[in-house]
Parts: sequence; C-alpha cells; structure tokens
Amino acid sequence: MIRPYVPTDFDALIHLLRLNTPAYFGAAEEPHFATFLKSDPTCFFVIERQEMVVSCAGYRYQAATQTGQVSWFVFHPHYQRQGLGKEMLQYCLEGLREKAPEKIIVRTSQLVEGFFAQAGFVTTLIDKDYWSPGYDLYLMELKKAIPKPG
Repeated sequence: MIRPYVPTDFDALIHLLRLNTPAYFGAAEEPHFATFLKSDPTCFFVIERQEMVVSCAGYRYQAATQTGQVSWFVFHPHYQRQGLGKEMLQYCLEGLREKAPEKIIVRTSQLVEGFFAQAGFVTTLIDKDYWSPGYDLYLMELKKAIPKPG
C-alpha cells in the first residue's frame, strides 16, 4: 500500500535510512533527511507491508523551471529487488504527470544510478564525493517522454 507520509512515520524512516547506511547513503545524509521529513513534505509517500513501513520516496515540482524531481528513495534491505522501487517510481511519475514538467530529474549516487538508468534516466553530471567521501552525485534526467494530460 502506498500512502502519504505522516509525521508519525519519522522514526521508521530514519531507521530505514540507517539500515541503508553505509551501503547506499553516507552518514552525513541523515541530518538532511531528518530536516526534510520535519519540513512536512506534501508529495512524499511510504509503502507499507504487513503494517510495517518498508520504503519511502517522493517528488516535487518547480513551476519556475518546469522541472519535476523524484527524491529520497529508501527501501528496507529485505524489500529491495522485489519491484517496490519501480512501483514507487511509477507512482511519483504519475503524480508529476499532472504538473506536465518539461523535464524530470533525480539527484542520486553511483550506488543507485543503475536503478534509475533502467527506468530511462540518463546521467548528465557527476560530482565526486558530493554527498560525502565515496558518495558521488549523479544528476540524472528522464529521457522517456511523459505525455501531457488532456
């Protein structure tokens, strides 16, 4: 079940991030994630399995640049490689489709670049050690067309 994030999910999501540190996230990213969650994000979602939060991700749209961005894809290690990432990405892209962005980006690392590449994102910039030592920024843009509504 995909549902909107609520503040009571905070501890579960911090736990998920810690389960993925250092495999996918640097320790320095946790304060940024916590600040993001406390900002009351409006387009941020969780997936529950058996009444347990097992993943999260979201999107935002910047009207000034007509750019959509998907972000903070975090999955419980036991629920990775089961199609939930694709399901969540599709959910976020559907939400962005209503905004009709000219482009959709993701800021990720070399550790997850392959997942987004399989979904049609193309790397446009690499910034070494951006997130923290050993965690490079991969700026990627979706190259598959997203039809505009209506």
